[in-house]
Amino acid sequence: MPIRSAPDQLLFSCDAGGATVLEFPSAFGTASRALDVVSPGVYEGLRTFERERFFGLRTHLARLRYSAAHFKTPLSVNEELLVTALDSVARQATGAFDAEARLRVDLTAEPASALGSESTMLIAASAYRGTPREIQSHGARLRTAPGLRRPAPDVKTSDFIALREAWINAHGDPEAYEYIMLSVDGMILEGTQSNLVLVRDGELYHAPTGVLPGVTVRAVLDLARSKGIVVHEQFVPVNELASFDEAMMTTSVRSVVPVLSVDEHRFESPGPMTTRLGGLYDELTASDAVVPAERELAKY
Repeated sequence: MPIRSAPDQLLFSCDAGGATVLEFPSAFGTASRALDVVSPGVYEGLRTFERERFFGLRTHLARLRYSAAHFKTPLSVNEELLVTALDSVARQATGAFDAEARLRVDLTAEPASALGSESTMLIAASAYRGTPREIQSHGARLRTAPGLRRPAPDVKTSDFIALREAWINAHGDPEAYEYIMLSVDGMILEGTQSNLVLVRDGELYHAPTGVLPGVTVRAVLDLARSKGIVVHEQFVPVNELASFDEAMMTTSVRSVVPVLSVDEHRFESPGPMTTRLGGLYDELTASDAVVPAERELAKY
């Protein structure tokens, strides 16, 4: 069986013995794709800062515990084991890649026997070298995804990934950087891998419910409020997009990303509010990112 060939991909199984590299068929292409063969569970996505630090780890772990407790068959979380594994994976992956690492942490309902492991805790790592310069400079093109929704918006389950990929394969646009999900009555919810913040007349709008509670969007909205920026946590109908000046995506991996368009609606990109909040968020991650063992000392 051909094994991993990509130099920027690693897959780890995590147990009391530490974080061990797993080989996976090269046909998968990425370590995350290799997780398609394990049983569904819950997951978190995050990235390293300065090769060994994480921003928002305490909040990520709280969300993971919530997701695990509310999975269709509740899952247990050995947080100390996971924290030790994250420290080891960060060091191994960033050293192998000579770059920052993007990590996907999965807790599975059944052991990963298809990958030759009895562990139910897996971490997929890939090299992360930042958001593409074209997106940073001009903004991302987004498309709405009618009919696509998370089964349980506040629970981050890995079986949603298959739903997302099936929708994209059937309806996707090759120019779309991300897809925005809508409620049954046409309200803007969130991206399939991000939260969406809209700007109108210097004020921010974000969906109040029906979305995954994003770690980055929480920090960004907190930063906005601390600077006296008005934040409206209310639904925006998709047919009102033309009335907004700016839009931004927030993700734990890509941070704050300017949005050029959603469907046919174009925005100033990157707009002044997006630029300001992106800068404030970068300052926050620089000061609040910590090694896993010091997560309780961080604000997030």
